[in-house]
Amino acid sequence: MNWRWVSLAAALAAIVIGYGAFVDNGEAPVANHEMPDQPGYYLKDAVILRTREDGSPGIELIARRIEQRLSQPARGEAITMESVRVNYFGTKDWQWELTAKKGLVPPNSRVVQLEGDVELRPLEGNSNMYLRTNELAIDTEKNIAYSTRSPVQMRYGQHSMTVKSLRADLTSEKLRLETVNGKFDPQTRR
Repeated sequence: MNWRWVSLAAALAAIVIGYGAFVDNGEAPVANHEMPDQPGYYLKDAVILRTREDGSPGIELIARRIEQRLSQPARGEAITMESVRVNYFGTKDWQWELTAKKGLVPPNSRVVQLEGDVELRPLEGNSNMYLRTNELAIDTEKNIAYSTRSPVQMRYGQHSMTVKSLRADLTSEKLRLETVNGKFDPQTRR
């Protein structure tokens, strides 16, 4: 009599398991044999100097971390940066420092997108002159910097402006501003 109960229980178990396999909606875990995206390269505490044809410094890029992820060719290989500082060495009276929390170079692009407390100041001289925004892009082929989000705060000495957008030609040293609101702010120098 015990064998009958065992046989009956085994038959019921087989029916339940068979029914479960038959009704399965395909959500069973599947082993993934693909490797997660790996860094193509990364640089820590990086200093990259781009020189001009005569060997003089042109642009110096300093970042806490620079990383390029290897991924599928359709997605491309973006470059990300953390704690970015760029020193732009133009003529003697046109040398600037640009800082940002993060930077991104999209796949197959010459545009550097900066984000997070972006600030542009002269390397030397008037420390009360600056441009401040949340986002800024630089086209490295055309040598043009432009805002990608409003507003942009600008200060020169005691004068301050808020602009909707800006476009700076770094070669000709010309600046184009749109929708400017300015004021004379008689503050003492800091």
